[in-house]
Amino acid sequence: MPKLYKFLLSLVMLFIIVSIIAFSFTIILVGMAIASLFGVYRHYFTKTRTTKKFTTKPKGYTSVEVVDITK
Repeated sequence: MPKLYKFLLSLVMLFIIVSIIAFSFTIILVGMAIASLFGVYRHYFTKTRTTKKFTTKPKGYTSVEVVDITK
């Protein structure tokens, strides 16, 4: 009988340790998911970001050949 109790105690201890490890990894993964979702939210839904860096048209001629006449 004492061997059975010892075996059950070790089985319970192993279950507790595995449960603590799984819970810790779950907390870490949930924290990473929340942090990444917060980053996506800040990137797409905040008004302080600049999406259009070039709002004005370029000045000058961009599609003509430049002829350099030197003497």
